[in-house]
This record gives sequence, structure tokens and C-alpha cells, in this order.
Amino acid sequence: MGFDIKLTLINAFKSAVVGLIVLLILSIPTNLVIESNLKSQGYTYCSWYTGPSLRAPDVWLKNDELCLQDGSIIISDIADWFEMHNEKGIEPTLNELEVFIQKIRAEYNR
Repeated sequence: MGFDIKLTLINAFKSAVVGLIVLLILSIPTNLVIESNLKSQGYTYCSWYTGPSLRAPDVWLKNDELCLQDGSIIISDIADWFEMHNEKGIEPTLNELEVFIQKIRAEYNR
């Protein structure tokens, strides 16, 4: 009785297919639970800051006033700005965000 590479590859492929199917099936209810949890904690989905690719993370904000269409062009800068505020434990204001967007747009237009 020896090692059968062909049987091993077949079993690995079957395991990968089953794992992928389970992942796809579980991802839908998991996403629904996560979204429900975020909404129950007062967060709002902001499509303007969510990137166009499927791999881009969804953006949820505690203050829906901070979801500005003007910020959609500078998504990565906005994400860094929010992260900086989050690390400092500071809740940003709408006015601060509008000033930041104007500043970054002015830098890009130079």
C-alpha cells in the first residue's frame, strides 16, 4: 500500500470545491447578519465612499451626514482621513469633512 498522488489530487480538488460551495453559501447569511448588526448600532451604508470593484470594502458611517457625493472622487484620501480620526477617538464633523474635501480637491487640481 503506497501513496497515490492521483487519488490525493482528486480528493484535494473535491475538498476545494466543497469548501468553495460552503463559503459561498455561508457568505450570504453572514453578510446579512453583519449588515443588520451595523444598522442596529446606528451605522449607515455610504455608497459614495465604497469603491467600484467587487473587492473594495463597504463603507459604513455612524453619522450619515458625512456621506458626501463630493468625496467619491477621493475615496482613498477620505478613508485615510476617517481612519486618522478613528485612531484618535475623535468623531469628525460635517464641516471638517467638507473643508478636507475642498483642500484635497484643490491639491489634485494643481
